[in-house]
Amino acid sequence: MADSKKPKMRIAVASKMRRRSARVASASKSSQTNEPDKVKAANPASKTNVKAKMSNEYAALSEYVDKQFNMLSRKLSQLVLDRQYTPSDDENNESSVEPRASIDSEATVVPSQFPTTKSKETEICAKLFSPVQSLPDYSELRQRLLDDFVEPIPIHRHAYEKLKSEVAQEVLSNFCIVEEVGNTCPTLTPYIESALNVTNVGRGTESMQQHVLDKFLMGIISTAQSEIASVDILIDRNAAENSVTKKGCRPDFLFSINGQLVFKGEEKKAGDVRKIAMELTDKMIPDSVGKGATSRIQYLLGYATAGSRVLFECIHGDHKMVECSNILNLERIPDRVTMIRIIVNVVRIALSLTADTK
Repeated sequence: MADSKKPKMRIAVASKMRRRSARVASASKSSQTNEPDKVKAANPASKTNVKAKMSNEYAALSEYVDKQFNMLSRKLSQLVLDRQYTPSDDENNESSVEPRASIDSEATVVPSQFPTTKSKETEICAKLFSPVQSLPDYSELRQRLLDDFVEPIPIHRHAYEKLKSEVAQEVLSNFCIVEEVGNTCPTLTPYIESALNVTNVGRGTESMQQHVLDKFLMGIISTAQSEIASVDILIDRNAAENSVTKKGCRPDFLFSINGQLVFKGEEKKAGDVRKIAMELTDKMIPDSVGKGATSRIQYLLGYATAGSRVLFECIHGDHKMVECSNILNLERIPDRVTMIRIIVNVVRIALSLTADTK
């Protein structure tokens, strides 16, 4: 009986051992399967740590490079400041060595290639904007607005060379080269060059077109305003005035002397420039120019624009108008030069026009 039980016991023990092996194998497989999940779970933090480490290293490297660059810049600056101007043999006999250049010094480390002088803007503008000797009749304005300048306007060589290929020699004679005469007009010269080089002509909104026009209008007339102290010059946009304009009306551009409007403009983004010019008289007080009872001036100068096109007008008599120019296209360099010449002469004629309105 005992012998018959032994095989059964061996079978039971073997079965238990197989089940235990299966459980161990299953547990082992489960642990191997879960291991990648643990690694995956650890990866985000690991990646974050790597990124943080790289960011810190980059910041440290950037700081190091900045320090080295600043140190090099200071050394180069010091080398420049340590340089001294060495006079020629002739200068050695007359003067001592020029002091070192510094931030507040007007001295230059490198001697100028071209002769320069102190600003003569006041003297030049006094001649350029001098009142015409005899006030022209309105019928003569088309010619008189193109009078040559009393004093040439200095512009830089690059601008002069650009004009040289665009305009006739007699027109070019109204300008001179800064590098040959000295930098004598630090205000007017940049304004004129800006007008010659302005972009976006005829494009964009009406406000953008005003920006283009102001290169000519504000640039030239504001220079006269700054340099001519004998009269009260006012320039403005979309502003009220009561010398010739109806109450509640505002010219797009106005230029007055001693409270008298002498030049105004009507501006549109597009359209027929001659029809737009008709608006110059719409806002005016009756008999405010010419021989009217309330008139203080013989005529009023004005302009109208339609995009890049400009037309100058003269209002006289019973609000009659006469054209004072061809229709200019400011996309063309020759017409920009004509615009500059006309505005300079508008100032000169306006000063004569208001000589008795002080």
